[in-house]
Amino acid sequence: MFWDDAVLVSEKALAGGELMPITTEAEVIQEHGVSYLGYVVTQNARKKPIAKTQQANPFLPYEPAMYVGEAGKNHVCLLNKFPVISPHLLICSKEFVAQSSPLTSDDFKAWLLGFSRSDVLGFYNSGPEAGASQLHRHMQIVRADIPMEPVISSGKLPFKHCLFVHDELNADRLYQRYMTALELLSLNDNNQGQCLPHNILLTARWMLVLPRSINNIEGVFANALNYSGRFLVKEPKQLEWLQRYGIMRYLSECSVI
Repeated sequence: MFWDDAVLVSEKALAGGELMPITTEAEVIQEHGVSYLGYVVTQNARKKPIAKTQQANPFLPYEPAMYVGEAGKNHVCLLNKFPVISPHLLICSKEFVAQSSPLTSDDFKAWLLGFSRSDVLGFYNSGPEAGASQLHRHMQIVRADIPMEPVISSGKLPFKHCLFVHDELNADRLYQRYMTALELLSLNDNNQGQCLPHNILLTARWMLVLPRSINNIEGVFANALNYSGRFLVKEPKQLEWLQRYGIMRYLSECSVI
């Protein structure tokens, strides 16, 4: 669901100037047998808004040119106006829900509507420290290879995480596993009804949940997509810095060891 329509909407929005891709071609960075991908942002990235209040919400109302389709009763599927990979889809709640509050079973049901293909990667940034640039509830999906999948699947990631393997995608089961991860990783903030910062990666094969501690090191920012093995930087020298610093070291220090 969504992908055929997303291609058509993307082509129209790109031709009309509403869609603003923000990256160059990817550069391959090798570390310990893994081919990571690094992207340098274009001038379009400077136009991307960072919402600090609910009133500065780009999803209420959303830009009509970004509309792809309905994602159930309570969510809508939109194009990411500033994609790293295109099409880059957002599954957004129709009413304001804080990005830092726990996902619900309904969120998972809407999110899974985008998983009609085996090459779909879903990711979620819970809160600014986890890389969220908008406060409004939105899950993300792209069609992409996952450079870090062999490392993730091995269960040998050097930072705290929960990895759940599955043969099929079931929203209720994923929700229960997500709640288990929040408990095991001490991510619940029960006094506030919110969650501590974390990321989710979701594929047709597994779900990874990991806590976050900081959102950048030396101005190189990390969100959930980084934990799939893709990195977005402002200038080429930051990719050189990342390679010297160590990619897995960087990911570990942005999470919780």
